[in-house]
Amino acid sequence: MGNGTDYSTYLRINDLLDLQVPLTEGAPDELLFIVVHQSYELWFKVIIDELTRANASLHDKEPWNAVSHLRRTVTIEDLLLEHLRVLETMSPEGFLEFRDPLHPASGFQSCQFRGIEFLSGAGKPAMLSFELFDDEQRAWLKRTSETPSLWSGFEHSVRVLTGASGEDDLLDLLCALYHSHSTPETSALHAVAELMMDHDERLAMWRHQHLLMAGRQIGRRPGTGGSEGMAYLDTTLGQRLYPLLWEVRSVL
Repeated sequence: MGNGTDYSTYLRINDLLDLQVPLTEGAPDELLFIVVHQSYELWFKVIIDELTRANASLHDKEPWNAVSHLRRTVTIEDLLLEHLRVLETMSPEGFLEFRDPLHPASGFQSCQFRGIEFLSGAGKPAMLSFELFDDEQRAWLKRTSETPSLWSGFEHSVRVLTGASGEDDLLDLLCALYHSHSTPETSALHAVAELMMDHDERLAMWRHQHLLMAGRQIGRRPGTGGSEGMAYLDTTLGQRLYPLLWEVRSVL
């Protein structure tokens, strides 16, 4: 063998397998819980990279170069929905065996998920001062919030590549795009719009599936992070990243 890097060293397998540290002895489902959530954060890292690249392409008025990055994002989100189904194999009593020591930890505290919202164009400014994020996380999230978003890049490409002015109504431009997208530029814009809808839809599906899973595991108990649990999750179901892309269906 040569002096190349071996599999374990390249992937830091030993370090990786040391990162799962359950807090409760004798709770067999806790390892699954940790692995699924760590996997989420790794995939979030990839989604952030893909969205950043798609954003750059759209702001460079090259929507055709954003398509592969958005398609990969949606494919990963399909995988994340399957992760939730793995979590649903836990029984409620199995989860309760290790739930209490998790307080105040909560998926609500995922800084990367909030970064995905900002990069998509629908971040919440209140997250920039969220007290359960540490200083490093808040600084990263602030930088991310200032990064051009997928939505702003899409609007920029639509206006420039269709020859529209800044005063033209965006909903009218989207209607025109959906009615006619036969040129290479408009075809790419249409593909991006549909992939953005896929991205939006997957997050909505994730919220709904997460709500159902929480109901199976904890019923109406409060969330570990201090939220109202399912009552809070109920309020998130109507959230959409791109309301105009949904609205355009009603006026075509």
